[in-house]
Amino acid sequence: MRRLVALLAAVLVTAVSAAAAAAGTFTLHPSGFGEHSYSAWNAHQGLPDSTGNQDQALYFQKMTTTATNAAGVAVIKGFEGLPVSSLSRLEFWVGTDGHCGAGAPRFDVFVQLPGGMQQTVFIGCQEMTPGPTIPAPSGRPFQQRSYTGPFPQVGTITGIAIVFDEGNDVGPGFVYLDDITVATTTVAHTWTSASDNGNGETITQDPTGADFLATIMGVPLSMLFPT
Repeated sequence: MRRLVALLAAVLVTAVSAAAAAAGTFTLHPSGFGEHSYSAWNAHQGLPDSTGNQDQALYFQKMTTTATNAAGVAVIKGFEGLPVSSLSRLEFWVGTDGHCGAGAPRFDVFVQLPGGMQQTVFIGCQEMTPGPTIPAPSGRPFQQRSYTGPFPQVGTITGIAIVFDEGNDVGPGFVYLDDITVATTTVAHTWTSASDNGNGETITQDPTGADFLATIMGVPLSMLFPT
């Protein structure tokens, strides 16, 4: 997992310049790479949406071993350039029939420290505070999981991602997430479905896997796979 985390951190830091132009437009891009691993919005699997009646939930899958270099990933954009100290809450609702481990699903917050050093803040599902459990229209129970700190007091956010890289050797190999929230002291955004992207862009499923992940991060595809 450490190698994959370092890879994602390097990829997101490389994309900071391109992302800065779109800062303030909140988007979530589901994707993934590697064997039997991806993420996508699925209809009629989650809690009620903010608009419409599709009841979408964000599905993550890794149907292979944890050691395999693969992951379901959701890249969150729009918070780049904000002080990491302004983060106030990270939250999602997790389907209790899926995996909620110490390392996945997790928020990765990538931070640039004064002087140019990089730091990654890891917030795993088990580290987050459990809240109420409610049933979705499909009958699947969802439990609230939130984290309100502490967050680092110095540095600038360069990227945020949700990563699912624990495989079916340690759990069921999948999880549904819904009502995903990133909040700071000045701005906040919640994704209940693909239609909640702040620029009106709707992405329900990545058709090209790692190619798409490389495109939205602005890096060559080769950077996603260590040699």
